[in-house]
Formats: sequence, C-alpha cells, structure tokens
Amino acid sequence: MNKCKLLLAVLLGMVSLTAFAAKRDRADEPKRVYLYGVSVNFNDSVVYMTDVQSLDSMVINKDGSIRNYANYSIQMKVYLEGVLGKSNQTCAVIYSDNKKKLEKRFVKMRKRYQADKNRLFLQVGADAFRFRKE
Repeated sequence: MNKCKLLLAVLLGMVSLTAFAAKRDRADEPKRVYLYGVSVNFNDSVVYMTDVQSLDSMVINKDGSIRNYANYSIQMKVYLEGVLGKSNQTCAVIYSDNKKKLEKRFVKMRKRYQADKNRLFLQVGADAFRFRKE
C-alpha cells in the first residue's frame, strides 16, 4: 500500500513538473505584440501619438514586460527630437499581445487628448515613424 502511495505521489509530481515546464516555455515563446507611443512635453501643449503598430517575434517576460521596453520609447524620443526638432519630450509606449484590447485603449486615450481644449493633438502616422524591433 505504501508503495502505491509513493508511486502515485511520484507520478503526480512528474505531471506537475511537466505542466509547469510547458507553461514556462509558452511564456517565453515569441509572439506578435501591438504597440503605440505617446509623447508630451510638460512645457508645451502638444501631444504626439503614433498609430497602433505591430512587431513580430517579441518575447513577453514572466512579469508581463517586453524585452528592451525602454528602447521603444527612446526610438520615439529620437524621432521627435531629431526629425521634428521637438526637445524635452517624455515618451511612453503602451503594448499588448491582444490587438482588440490595445485598440480600445488607444481610442479612449486619443479621445481624451482630442477633447482637451488646452492641448493640441497630433497623430504620427506609420508612414512617418515605425518602431523597430531591438
């Protein structure tokens, strides 16, 4: 009887480890990620927003972050400062692997900035600026 319990415990442990390993492998699996950028200058009333874009083969870490996250906001900052000549920009990148949820959030944020009479909203099209995978 004890051998049966021991065998059952070992089998249960092996199944648990296999399920955990499979879940961990899927978390590190490359996915398509959708993202858009927002930039403001706290000394200026202009808000810049990029279109929703997609990047292939992105790895989402266990904590939900994407690798090299800061590089994507820096890409937008370099574009705004270098190409458009806008200094002191604070950029943020919003991302998700679910396109519908991200587009819903994008529309909500865009409406909020467009409704603000104290801010000038400018859309940066994908033909002018694209995020590059790093």
